[in-house]
Amino acid sequence: MRSPIRYELLATAPSGARAGVLHTRRGQTLLPTFMPVATHAHVRGLTMDEVRDSGATICLSNTYHLLLRPGVEVFKHFGDVHRYMEWGGGVLTDSGGFQIFSLPGAREITEKGAQFRSPYDNHAHMLSPETSIETQQAIGSDIMMVLDVCLPSTSPEKETREAMERTHRWALRSLAARDAKDTGQAVFAIVQGGVFPELRTASAGFLTQHPFDGFAIGGLAVGESRELLYSMTEHTAKLLPSDRPRYLMGVGTPIDLVEAVNAGVDMFDCIVPPKMAQQGYAYTFEGQIRISRNEYRLADEPLDATCECPVCKRYTRSYLRHLAHGNHHLSSRLISIHNLWHYQALMRRMRNAILEGRWAAEYATLRELLAPKKGLYRSTGAKEGVFELVTTRGGFRAVRHTGHGEIMHPVGPWEEANRLYVDQLELEKKLTVASEDPLRVLDVGLGAATNAVAALTRAEKMGDARRRPLEIVSLEIDLAPLRLAIADPEGFPFLQPWKHAVEAVLSEGRWDSPSLSWRVLEGDAVKLVNELDGQFDIVFFDPFSPDSNPTMWTVDFLREIRSRTPREGGLLATYSAATPTRVSLLLAGFYVGHGLSTGTKGETTVAASASGLVQQPLGQRWLDRWQRSSAPGPHGGPLTSELELTVRAHPQFKVS
Repeated sequence: MRSPIRYELLATAPSGARAGVLHTRRGQTLLPTFMPVATHAHVRGLTMDEVRDSGATICLSNTYHLLLRPGVEVFKHFGDVHRYMEWGGGVLTDSGGFQIFSLPGAREITEKGAQFRSPYDNHAHMLSPETSIETQQAIGSDIMMVLDVCLPSTSPEKETREAMERTHRWALRSLAARDAKDTGQAVFAIVQGGVFPELRTASAGFLTQHPFDGFAIGGLAVGESRELLYSMTEHTAKLLPSDRPRYLMGVGTPIDLVEAVNAGVDMFDCIVPPKMAQQGYAYTFEGQIRISRNEYRLADEPLDATCECPVCKRYTRSYLRHLAHGNHHLSSRLISIHNLWHYQALMRRMRNAILEGRWAAEYATLRELLAPKKGLYRSTGAKEGVFELVTTRGGFRAVRHTGHGEIMHPVGPWEEANRLYVDQLELEKKLTVASEDPLRVLDVGLGAATNAVAALTRAEKMGDARRRPLEIVSLEIDLAPLRLAIADPEGFPFLQPWKHAVEAVLSEGRWDSPSLSWRVLEGDAVKLVNELDGQFDIVFFDPFSPDSNPTMWTVDFLREIRSRTPREGGLLATYSAATPTRVSLLLAGFYVGHGLSTGTKGETTVAASASGLVQQPLGQRWLDRWQRSSAPGPHGGPLTSELELTVRAHPQFKVS
């Protein structure tokens, strides 16, 4: 059977990035392309005219949802989904497999297909490879997807292999069902295999032996890390034929598209543009912005000065912020329009760069512009438990938590530790004050021991200028990051001179020299703080962020830390300059001030147990901004009238 579509390859970059044209019965689609998601025969919040005006020429609809509502009889009556939703461009229909396998306990999967009940009327349905194709033929899409078995990408190898093999059998049945009734529709196979490269290789090898019109990469962006998403995409794309389109299903953010295009993918779909618009997020060529932030209250510029969309031509950030701040429906509509235009502009920009032979430079530029502020990273392969070693975009080695994704010291651990903690808290100056009593440092969040070792290194280098001992007590719930770091001398060279000390604290919990000591308490810091003896002159407060580790940023925990600093002069430094962090510190009894910038952070925070110790204390200007803040409360709770009065009554805000 002759393919109803034709893929025309125009240019290929050295990385494998491709520019081409997809010829269908609905006309041409320039590749790479982003397909807006019209799940229920509409793109969320927009008219199809608005979708067309963005530059989109093909969109995606979902077989499962359209089967249930409005039903195949409706499409047979109206002719096809194009006429039904007044759309003149192409349509690709997903098979419905992902939605069915996402139903919690409400379906039965057999070799025949998936038996399930409609969540609308409890009516029983059987979606098999044959009925999926039959439904898609009734819908009248231009490209149909085979029915596949979609598991979470984190599934074990045995389950993933079984699902992949069933997907192969179903793919051949889908192909036969399409060929049995020639409706002029193309059909794409779906490569599965989870995050196992050998399974991806086997799946691509099997499917590409058969005359599918194109090939999709499925089963990604469903639980795996971004690094695995990119590596599996790159691995699989190279295995697919060069003369047929390649489609990465359900992906993604702008930086995801950049990375996948670089790997050689042609087609994408995702609900991100309208979904994130509903939350007030707009995509620009300066990165993602949250328009509800107070900083945009008086901003008279558009969302993106380079954008040609009708929203950027007419409305200011201030107006959009006003709409978003009031939860007005118009906000999500306008930002959705902009986001869709941005995605199409991004695809055109990438396509032009490939065609003009300058993809490598454009790829580097787009990564710099669009990567999350935390930056991209590359895994080294070293892992223990929920931690792995990564190399950041800046070339630094760091430890990443694979659960919530945060990276310790993402802008360079050694530089940040010395500037933010050692220098800012004037550790050397304090060590020049003669005393038999040690200078005591409480290190909250040991991690890879960068902060503790920075303090030890500085103290040792002082030589005779140091006039008192140094004692460090570190709190950490998991010592895996330190074990990973000490085993990587190339990535963490500053640890090597202290290898004997690190090995001692890992095995025995402490290390001592005549004038230096280091103790590590392993466990939950919220509980360990009650076991601490004495008081501490300096606090390195460096746990994971409040989103990932909320219990360590509460007023109660910070109050416990405050109680273990001397009344006349304890100092604390932390990387967070967020309003809730500063409010929590104030409510805990600290005097709080502006801290040094470090890396990508324009400001950090310093706190003290006594007045006069903070060089740049928060003042009236901060109070004014706090009053206008969209998040004025402490971590873990709202700002009540009682708490507001407590903050305003803090001694540091009293005018003498």
